[in-house]
Amino acid sequence: MTLGPRPAAQLRLRALLVLAGTVHGAAWGAVGMTLLGDDAAPAILALDGPRVMSEAELLTCLLLVAALPLGSLLGAPALDRLSHALGRRPAVMSAAALIAVGALLPTPGGLILTLSGALAVGLGLGGLTIVLPKLAHELAAPGHRRLMPRTWAVAPVGAAGAVAAGALASLAEPRGAVVGAWAVPAVLATLVLLLATALPETPHWYTAQNRLEAAHASLVRMHGALEAAVAIDWVLLDAGTRGDQARLSRSDLTIRRVRQVVVAGLLLELVQALPLGLAALVLTPPLLAGRVPEGWVPAGPLAVLALLWGGAGLCGLLRRRAHHLAYAWVMVGTGVSVCGTILLALLGSVGPVGDVVVLLAASTLMVAGQYVAVVPACAGGVDPLVPPWLLRSQRRAVAELRPLVQLVSVGGAVLVLALAPSSAVMLGLVLGGQLLSLLLALLALPRAVAALR
Repeated sequence: MTLGPRPAAQLRLRALLVLAGTVHGAAWGAVGMTLLGDDAAPAILALDGPRVMSEAELLTCLLLVAALPLGSLLGAPALDRLSHALGRRPAVMSAAALIAVGALLPTPGGLILTLSGALAVGLGLGGLTIVLPKLAHELAAPGHRRLMPRTWAVAPVGAAGAVAAGALASLAEPRGAVVGAWAVPAVLATLVLLLATALPETPHWYTAQNRLEAAHASLVRMHGALEAAVAIDWVLLDAGTRGDQARLSRSDLTIRRVRQVVVAGLLLELVQALPLGLAALVLTPPLLAGRVPEGWVPAGPLAVLALLWGGAGLCGLLRRRAHHLAYAWVMVGTGVSVCGTILLALLGSVGPVGDVVVLLAASTLMVAGQYVAVVPACAGGVDPLVPPWLLRSQRRAVAELRPLVQLVSVGGAVLVLALAPSSAVMLGLVLGGQLLSLLLALLALPRAVAALR
């Protein structure tokens, strides 16, 4: 049987999800380019040799990398409420607008403006984290498990765009890397906003408002008349089940099933973050700029880095059957990331050009291990096992846990690079974190997920 072409609205939905994933990566890549533009950051983040720094300089670096996750913590619950009060589409549009406006604020040397802009971008990212799964689940017929892993796996493409734009801008103006890098999430968020205006509101939200005719019209627009006639019954049942849900509270955690859902979601977030691919997206640009041989223009190695990251992100986007052999993919991805970390031990012993090559290879392995293998295997992995009356609480928990895990992984990496007494200690700590990821993937995660079956 030959399937007909997808409706145009379905194609716009897929484009929106891909662009939203690249916005996440572009924001973190812009943070990395902001660290590159900070004169103190390369000295603080040196992989070997003496580190000359003050407490104020270290605090500045930590605030820069903490702004996005702290903003996400605040933005997720606020935009979640907005998505239930006004609809999923207005929530996505509001999140995209926050990102687009916030990304215009960072300027070279303007610490307050930069932190304010990054915090506003974080508010929008937190909103996208909690609203996008609803949009994918409610507008794409079976598509939540299929679409969301690709959404998060494409983040390196956005980071590559931010690095490339910052590198090109630095050729025209030495301190223009910050503005050029932040322009990428601003442009991508604007495209997300425009695509959101071209999508209908979800039938689930219309049903929750007792607007059944509008819900049916939304289904017709997304799937066609025949599929809409069948899907409306499923929408009524699904919306009714989730309409009885309440916000997760501390007392709910005393219920064994609820506690298992939260624990499984936390373990999945930890397993995704511990390969340190996100930390590599943020810290590689300043580290690479500090290793460029004398006489080289930093824009050259940064452009190569952007090409490598873009290739890794496209591989994650093109992966099929993301949850097939999930544990094997987690093990392979973490192992590849460990290989990248081990390569860092060669720094300082292969010459200036060799150091650049080692950093490029190590960073690419860490990013590919996380976003090509681990993230697609873990993203949304618990949702199909969660009872319908717990799904909303599970998504809220993930939206609150993810920025905390990001804060620990990226902020912890900055502290290790800044404070470790030697490169051997630094590598030992990083490998210890990745070993913890392997242990969680082998021992704790299978048991936590099995308890939900």
